[in-house]
Parts: sequence; structure tokens; C-alpha cells
Amino acid sequence: MSSTVIHSGRVFLVMVVTIALPQGMEILPAEDTGTPGAVHSLNRMRRTQTLYELLTAAGLVFAVYDFSQGPFVTTSALAAVLYAAVAIGLTLLILRKHPGIAHGVVWGIAVTRVAGQLNENMNHLLIRTVPDWLVIAGIAPLNEEVLKFLGVIFICTCVIRPRHWADYVFVGVAVGMGFSVSENAAYYANMTLENLDSDLKGTLLGLLARFIANPLMHSFFTGIAAYGLSRRQPVRWLLIAMAVHFTANIGPSISTAFDDALWPIFPTFLILIGLWVATIVSIVKLRRILPAEDTGVKPQLLGSKA
Repeated sequence: MSSTVIHSGRVFLVMVVTIALPQGMEILPAEDTGTPGAVHSLNRMRRTQTLYELLTAAGLVFAVYDFSQGPFVTTSALAAVLYAAVAIGLTLLILRKHPGIAHGVVWGIAVTRVAGQLNENMNHLLIRTVPDWLVIAGIAPLNEEVLKFLGVIFICTCVIRPRHWADYVFVGVAVGMGFSVSENAAYYANMTLENLDSDLKGTLLGLLARFIANPLMHSFFTGIAAYGLSRRQPVRWLLIAMAVHFTANIGPSISTAFDDALWPIFPTFLILIGLWVATIVSIVKLRRILPAEDTGVKPQLLGSKA
């Protein structure tokens, strides 16, 4: 009975996402001019904000419940808390001049476990008809990027009033960081349990593996999609983000499928190095572009005075 309820809840969440995504894209963003159309748009924005708050709360409750049901040891739990505190603290500090960052981090945390459950269910559904490596590489980009991008849409339409394309991008970066924090917490717990002879060894291996795999990876993916939202080309750039995410997954997926072969290691490292280079180049270019394009107009939270 409980399993049926849980699966029904997952289906409901997918339906909500499917319905809310196009609606969110339609309301990008409207100013209240006093006309009936603007009033209608404002009412719709308020309803969307309520939906956003409910989905965030539901996602956080599910994330806490799901994580509490999983096995973990004290060392891995402490490592997860320490990592989360440092990563979230640095994100809020570095991006403090941009609005919506805290909302982005919270949304990223809220949808992580939902994405994980969707990945698992789709894996069971497709594993018999699609090659293992393709299923592993292809499912996550679809579910995860859509859920993260949905948060960017919500935040940039009913929480803040972006004034610059970078405001969209930094919200995407924050969503990706929140997603990474939650995902890595579960990863650290699993790595520690795989090395029960040494809790410290398992934790350190988990930290090292996730750092090498680029802790900014999800921020990079979601930042790409968020940039497309700022350019009014959300679908095109969301697909690009999915493609980059798929490319990042394909190396480890092939390595898992051909675990006895050595050749998959080389494309895996090439892809990994490429992602690191792309991430670093993006950060450097953002730092150079923003001062040159600074118009002096600061973005605002909706409801604040201009």
C-alpha cells in the first residue's frame, strides 16, 4: 500500500512539472502597468509562486525523509554536513550581490531526491530494452536538468526581477550547487559504507572522487540552461545543457559497462578534463564580462521598492 502511494506521488510530481514548465515560460516576466492583462498576469504569477513554495516544501520533506531512511555512519554524516556548510556558505558569500541565490540553493536541494527516484524508476523501465551504458548516461540529464531548470524559471519569474542575463545564470549556478550538495551527501554515505574497515578512508575517497569529478558540474549545466532563459531561448539551451550532461556521463557509463577493459578510461579522463576547462573558462569570462556590461541597475526581489 505504501509503495503504491509513493509511486502515485512521484507520478503526481511529474505531472505538476509537466504542467508548470510551460506555464512558467509563458509568464516571463511581466510588469504591472495597471491594464487588465497585467493584472491577470500578476494573479497568475502569485499562483505560480504558491505552487513554487509548495513544491519546494514537499521536495525538502521528501529529501529529509529519504536520506534519513538510508544507511550512513557518523563519519560520513559529519563529512556531508561539513561539505554542505562550506559549499553553501561559499556560494552565498561569492554570489551575495545577486538576488535569488538562497532560493536557488534550496530548490536544488529539494529536487535532488525526486530526481534520484525518477532516475531509478526510469532505469528499471528501460534497462531491458536499452543498453546499460546508454540508460545510465541518458536518464539523469533528462530528469535532473528539467527539474533544476524548472526552479530557475520559478525563481526568475515569481521571486526576483532579473535586470541582467547574469542574474539568470547565477540563479542556475545556485540551483546546481544545491543539487550537488544534496547529491554528494548521499554519495559520501555510500562510499563510507563500501569501506567499512575504515570510515575515514571511505569518506576521504568519496570527497576525492567528487572533487575530481568537478563539484561545479551541476552548476555549469544549469547555468547553461539559465543563460538560454535570459535570451528567451529556453528549450534550445536546455537541450544543450542536457547534451553536455550526457557527455559528462557517457565516460563513466562506458567504463562501468566494460569494466574489464582499459580503453574507456582515456575518453573518461578527456571528458573530465574538458569539463574542468570549460568550467574554469566560463568563470574567468564571467568575471571579465560583468564589469564591462554593468549598467549600474541592480536586480530586485519582487515586491521590493525600486
